[in-house]
Amino acid sequence: MKKIIVALFILTAGIAMTGCKKDLLNQNAPDQLTTDNFYTSREKALSGLAAAYSQLESFVGWDNFVEARSVREFYREDYVKPGDDAFNYPWWIDHYNFSFTSGNYAIDLLWRDNYRGLNFTNQVLGNVAKMPAELIDEASRKEILAEARFLRAYYHFKLLVNFEKIIIRDKVPTSEADLPKAASERKEVYDLIIEDLKAAEQGLPLKSKRPATELGRATKGTAQAYLGKVYLYRAGEEPANAAAYYTAAATSLNNVILSGEYDMETNFIGMFNGTVKNGTESVFELQQTADASNGAVYRSYLADWVAAWELGGYGEIYGTQRLLTEMQKEGKVATGNLYDPRLYQTMIFEDAYFNDAANPRVYGYTYDEVFENGSGVLAFKKWIPADITRLGRSLAINMPLMRYADVVLMYAEVLNNQEKFGDAMLQVNSLRTKRTMPALSLNTKQAIFDQIIHERVMEFTLEGSRFYDLRRWGLLQQNMQAAGRTFAADKAFYPIPLKETINNPLIR
Repeated sequence: MKKIIVALFILTAGIAMTGCKKDLLNQNAPDQLTTDNFYTSREKALSGLAAAYSQLESFVGWDNFVEARSVREFYREDYVKPGDDAFNYPWWIDHYNFSFTSGNYAIDLLWRDNYRGLNFTNQVLGNVAKMPAELIDEASRKEILAEARFLRAYYHFKLLVNFEKIIIRDKVPTSEADLPKAASERKEVYDLIIEDLKAAEQGLPLKSKRPATELGRATKGTAQAYLGKVYLYRAGEEPANAAAYYTAAATSLNNVILSGEYDMETNFIGMFNGTVKNGTESVFELQQTADASNGAVYRSYLADWVAAWELGGYGEIYGTQRLLTEMQKEGKVATGNLYDPRLYQTMIFEDAYFNDAANPRVYGYTYDEVFENGSGVLAFKKWIPADITRLGRSLAINMPLMRYADVVLMYAEVLNNQEKFGDAMLQVNSLRTKRTMPALSLNTKQAIFDQIIHERVMEFTLEGSRFYDLRRWGLLQQNMQAAGRTFAADKAFYPIPLKETINNPLIR
């Protein structure tokens, strides 16, 4: 497969991990950066923060982001299947078959990149906190530290949802003796994540207070949304304390809703094809740009990996009939005697809608002109540029990491678990109305839960949430079985990478 090199300039790549003694016989080299002489201004502190952001979702190259992240986030879901080319890469297919081992390359990258992000983040926290007042104003210090607390929570949570046991890294190691560290209990990691998110919430501005130059940086709503998500996930893992966690999750998620900072995006597909960036639905979004004027190009070419072979992509992933059946199950109840409009904006499938010669909707062609007639190919539209000719030289398509729709559906789920059925349906219908779908009248816990499951499929297919949803709901085994997939309970989490177990004597 063609490998595309993406230049990502990490600002702290040359910063040493430790400083030197300052005496006449042991001076710092004037041409070398250390943490002692780097954090000398607000601008330098922001550069350190930029490095901390740089590891989000392994967005540092083709292998890390496009291939490794995609096989982790997508191939473990029950509604997709790999394309033919994917079978040339055993380290990809091992995720689809749940046959991965601790030596899998994608697992190693996941561990490495998030711990690198934690290292950069802890550098910011440790150094910005002790910068003298004459070097940085207190408002900037507070905000930078709050963002770093959010990022530390984000990286720890990313690890926690993928590995059953992880190592807490809440400070920069000062010596080799600090490097080996035992894994922590999940409760301890959850406590730290929640503590960091609460601190971030207090120090971050509202989205509306961020100038255009700061788009993509965490906000108060970002911290609140993730705090609600963490509480929701924790409730599923600790049933004895679930009621308290549901209450806390409801408060955090409702704070996002009551802020009035967000709404549903009217152009659903625009959030995934490069035409809508940082829109009204965006709570947290991975930024991409094709502007090389600053010497860096932040674009992923994910579109080339996802796009069907018939559309000119590599065709590494396709939808399954089970997915289409789920997305069509309400029937043609939308305006114009159509299925849910989210279906047409998520997938391309054999249907009169895509075979209308008077209005060819497959990038100017009909389905039968692009795909073999009667083939039943289910291709994805998410992450594909609006202009299909941009494949191979992709536009920079932002990746929403937290959308307002997710906040609303998580809040509905919490309310349903609290048996506030009317309130839960208000949230579900608020989303459906904005997606031009008719409101529903459901009044039992199971019926509402089933609808929330369906809404999450309609909203978040190919956004990397399905596997984690099924696991926290206790529905992994039955759905993998229904999909004809090989799955065992010990594959619900990744094993700690082989490199870590070799190099860390406290991990076995």
